[in-house]
Amino acid sequence: MSTKLYQVYILKNRMNRRFVGMTEDAESELQAHNKGQFKGTKPFKPWVMEWYSESMSRNDALRLEESLRKHKTNVSMLESITHKHDMGMS
Repeated sequence: MSTKLYQVYILKNRMNRRFVGMTEDAESELQAHNKGQFKGTKPFKPWVMEWYSESMSRNDALRLEESLRKHKTNVSMLESITHKHDMGMS
């Protein structure tokens, strides 16, 4: 039995609106948001991937997603949280 792994991601649009979500595949999720498949983000597309995490357990991803959502309008706090979960990308 394989355990599903999840990524937490932050999308950003041209008005600097952010959306935080959790998925098994961040790149596919970005495409779905830009195709208008989600009612909540459809009016604000196009979206770009601002950041996504390494793969992690569902519980870890839920905790990270909640933390990011709480601070999604505070850029310095977002940077602090995402930096701790960076995949070594710059």
